Amino acid sequence: MSVRQPVFSIVIPIRNGERYLRPCLESVRLQDVDDWECLCVDGKSTDGTGEIIGNFAGEDSRFVLLESPGPSVGCARNGGIERARGRWIAFLDADDLLDSTFLRTMGQLASKFNAEIAGCCHSNFAGSREPPAAVPVEHFCTAFFPPLQALLNPEDRGFFGNGLHNCFVWGRLFERKFLQENDLSFSPIPIGEDTLFTLQAFHLAKRFALSGRVLCHHRRHRQSVMGSYRCADYREHCIAVASTARDWFRSRLASMDPRTAQLFRRRIAKIFYDGCLRGRRGRGFWASRRQSRRRLKELRRSGLFEPSTLLPRHRLRSELFLRLGL
Repeated sequence: MSVRQPVFSIVIPIRNGERYLRPCLESVRLQDVDDWECLCVDGKSTDGTGEIIGNFAGEDSRFVLLESPGPSVGCARNGGIERARGRWIAFLDADDLLDSTFLRTMGQLASKFNAEIAGCCHSNFAGSREPPAAVPVEHFCTAFFPPLQALLNPEDRGFFGNGLHNCFVWGRLFERKFLQENDLSFSPIPIGEDTLFTLQAFHLAKRFALSGRVLCHHRRHRQSVMGSYRCADYREHCIAVASTARDWFRSRLASMDPRTAQLFRRRIAKIFYDGCLRGRRGRGFWASRRQSRRRLKELRRSGLFEPSTLLPRHRLRSELFLRLGL
């Protein structure tokens, strides 16, 4: 099946993703609308990824295999954006799954609220297990403006589930015209490129529309980028993301309302904090702890890391880490 002009473009960056790729692509094929294209951007896979995509493309011409213009996930997504023809762009990781109503629901939601970005809630599931059954919840949909303040504001976290306060790009729909007019693209940073992209997009957008339904299923496993990071690398990637975001927003902070500016500074400090202190869950934390402490002190002296903007519990822990290494 093929369409001349798709309404939706789904961009999937892939590198050696054969283990979970088939169910991912099958969840795309089962969408209850036909006007989509799926751009599978391969980053020089050495396993059976290309063959799997080729089989899907042979059966359904809406699946398209592209070569990534660079080595990182961000480069692959940028390649997909450049080739996309749909009005709306959705980003999906090669190990995640979409509900069969995702595209239709997100498209209707964005049109209803005249929003440049629409999103839903997601579920998390482990490895080769099946995604959890949908939990009956009160269906709601609403719009937020300005979107950046809603993204950064920790209030009402419980009611809005996990669809609002995260910086993932999957589980969301972006208007292609909006991305092009604002020259939005992903950073080549290996980890955290979606955080930077989301902060920029939510600042530039006028409206973000959110559905309370769980329409995206995120698979967690040790082979993923976030499941296999080393602490020293993770720290430097976080520092790169926060520093780049700080530079990009530097001239824009003056035009923000005070509350949004305060929340933004807290988020930047939290990214630095996460990079240097949350490494207990990654490989090599104890070996890199002394270097993380030194890097955090450097960031504080330079004015990039502002512990005073953090929530009290994070501020206390960062002060103990800076003074005592705890």
